[in-house]
Amino acid sequence: MKEIELRLALVFYGGVSLAIYMHGVSREVLNLVRASACRAERVGRNGVNPSKDRASSPGERAYEALLDRLGHSVDIRVVVDAVAGASAGGVNGIMLARAIAHDLPLDSHRALWLENADVTRLARPQGGIRRYLKSGISPVLDRMISKRLKHDIKDPETRDKLRTLMQSRWFSPPFSGENYSGWMLDACNQMDADYREGATLIPRGQTLDLFVTLTDYEGQVRRIHIDDPAFVEELDHRRVLNFHAKHRVPSHLQSQFGPDSVAELVFAARATSSFPGAFPPATIAEMDRVLKQRGEPWPNRDRFLSRSLELHGEGAGRRCFVDGSVVMNKPFSPVIDVIRQRPAAREVARRLVYVDPVPKMRDADDANRQPLPGFLKVILASLAHIPRNEPIGDDLRDIEARNRRGQWLSQTIAAADPVVEAAVRKILPRRGTLKTEALTRYRAAANEAAHGQAGYAFLNYESLKLHAVGEKIAQLISELAKTRGREARPELLLGWITDHLGQLAKDFSNGPPKPQDGVVQFLRGLDVDYRIRRLRFAIRKLNSLYHRAGEGKKAINPDHLDRIKSLLYEQIDHLGRRWEVDFFGLQSQKTAEVLAGKLIQRMPGGNGGEHDEVLSEALDQVSKLMGLQDLDRLQDELFSATAGALLPVDIHRELLGAYVGFAFYDLVTFPVLQSNDFSEISETLVARISPKDTGRLNDDSFQLKGAALNTFGAFFNRSWREHDYLWGRLNAAERLVGIVLSASDGELLSDTELAQIHRDLFLAILDEEELELKADPALIGALKAKIRELT
Repeated sequence: MKEIELRLALVFYGGVSLAIYMHGVSREVLNLVRASACRAERVGRNGVNPSKDRASSPGERAYEALLDRLGHSVDIRVVVDAVAGASAGGVNGIMLARAIAHDLPLDSHRALWLENADVTRLARPQGGIRRYLKSGISPVLDRMISKRLKHDIKDPETRDKLRTLMQSRWFSPPFSGENYSGWMLDACNQMDADYREGATLIPRGQTLDLFVTLTDYEGQVRRIHIDDPAFVEELDHRRVLNFHAKHRVPSHLQSQFGPDSVAELVFAARATSSFPGAFPPATIAEMDRVLKQRGEPWPNRDRFLSRSLELHGEGAGRRCFVDGSVVMNKPFSPVIDVIRQRPAAREVARRLVYVDPVPKMRDADDANRQPLPGFLKVILASLAHIPRNEPIGDDLRDIEARNRRGQWLSQTIAAADPVVEAAVRKILPRRGTLKTEALTRYRAAANEAAHGQAGYAFLNYESLKLHAVGEKIAQLISELAKTRGREARPELLLGWITDHLGQLAKDFSNGPPKPQDGVVQFLRGLDVDYRIRRLRFAIRKLNSLYHRAGEGKKAINPDHLDRIKSLLYEQIDHLGRRWEVDFFGLQSQKTAEVLAGKLIQRMPGGNGGEHDEVLSEALDQVSKLMGLQDLDRLQDELFSATAGALLPVDIHRELLGAYVGFAFYDLVTFPVLQSNDFSEISETLVARISPKDTGRLNDDSFQLKGAALNTFGAFFNRSWREHDYLWGRLNAAERLVGIVLSASDGELLSDTELAQIHRDLFLAILDEEELELKADPALIGALKAKIRELT
């Protein structure tokens, strides 16, 4: 049976009280991912480890039924590998990432939004005589509300809470940041009541990345080198925090989403949703006060400040952060950068899904009929509305360009196949088993042959490789120096390394270097990424073999392909760790610190001397610690012995051909790709979740309640929050069914079947929520009646 991994990357926009709608969406995403994980375990597909202590919800069982129905012809597994969010979307992204990383429920966050996201709980009311004096404005406020806000405030509850808000402190943020942080801490602690060591919805060998945008009020000085003057300094206010979890070995996670990371995650949620004027700016000092009052620790505080926020010294606690939407309301770019580097265990269907609760839809005629804006309206739009609604066209065009590049890569590899296969046949023996030592020799011979046949093209290829490795080494040494509190600017360090490599590569004009040359030794000891590309290229070959499973007298066993791929991904993981600071010990950090000191002393244009010796020693030490040649031997053994024992002889030869012949392909593709983009060659398709994209239950006249009052509406009315939350679940359910079907490789459902799937899923959601959503007694009943009429 064909197997497909549907890999989702999620982007949550900002939107103040529309966070409640987005919470409903995140609940459905979690239900689908968990349903897929539970089904995988049920049918014997390993790789995830859902908690055994929680029974599946009605919604999860409905998604399992959908996947079972499609499973008659195609087995679909759903994985989330990246989440990004800004402002209200950042809060939901953080909680969803925690839930996926450790298979935790989101029920406690429903209470956060429905009970606590209310103006009477968020507001800091004014007491004493001032409140009494302000109560006199109520008649004026009533007239203003009736005249200016019209139908948005007919509801008595909304009117009363607007008056309450107006009686809070003036000329200061009306909402309490400390209360808000406390509620999020409570919700996370309730989630962790279900925490079980090793439980996760992340497939083995995979990583979940979370990106959260913040606005640094003061900004960070960035030095940019130009010609005259030598440099300029600018303030950078944009911060993108990155948290991740890695499922390295079965039932063991290296995670930044666990109970010991709650404090920094809540701070990120508080800061990214610190809407200007509504909440005070978020500070570390405020978070420290909240944790102290609650008697809760912050075990990763210093690490978070230094590495994630890049803050040092006593002033770190007073640094102010405001809403992430000010600088990046639609955080596509960080997700786009990581999703193409995510390996999959099967053929992959990639979807970048963004959640936009109130998409802007206005034609040119409407724009032309709009009156000229007034003084205050222009100021408000310029400072708030326009920056928060920057277009996403550039990001989507970037995805299109990457898709075209993937198509080009596929075509280039196919065109090179006959030439490379002929070259490899001259190197590999046609018969007999290959021992590890022999495979190592043949691989070296293929490298030498590829380089020798490249002609002048080799100069460009080798120069690009040297520069790419130099950049990585400069960044690594800079990060190692930071762990010792020493600043080492990577761009300056790269210049130094580039000078050093220039000396090593001076003999390129005489043709490819010899094995004993310094440049070869440098790449042999430090070129991690070449090895990663080689393994991913071999995995690409393995992926092409699944459709041949069961063919011929010596059939391929898919489980054996799975086993080999699992081992290759483990090797990729080992290689990737070589670029992580945590891989290196104290001695490496000290060496980097010394190197940073020498860098500061080194004068531009100097003749090097002692400093170049320091750099050479540092590079030699990093090379020894990386131990790449030991990994090369392990990988050669994996391809020769392990794969030879698991695969039929002719198939094993094909795999060896891809592994040994990779040097030929890399010469063609790397100068254009300049990345490790060999995991899967597939398109990334973009999908949106919003009320405008669904039609089973709502029509074009449908509106979210939270869109009222400049998107603060749901904070003023419990029934409005319940309405938006429930519709978030229903809209997401309909869209997720469509996304799953789009990845099903042409598997078609009849209209009757599809209607039944939607009906079952919608009713499961209502059954889950019926006892919780009571503010509007007619809400659930009316929807059930409409659902039963679906055909």
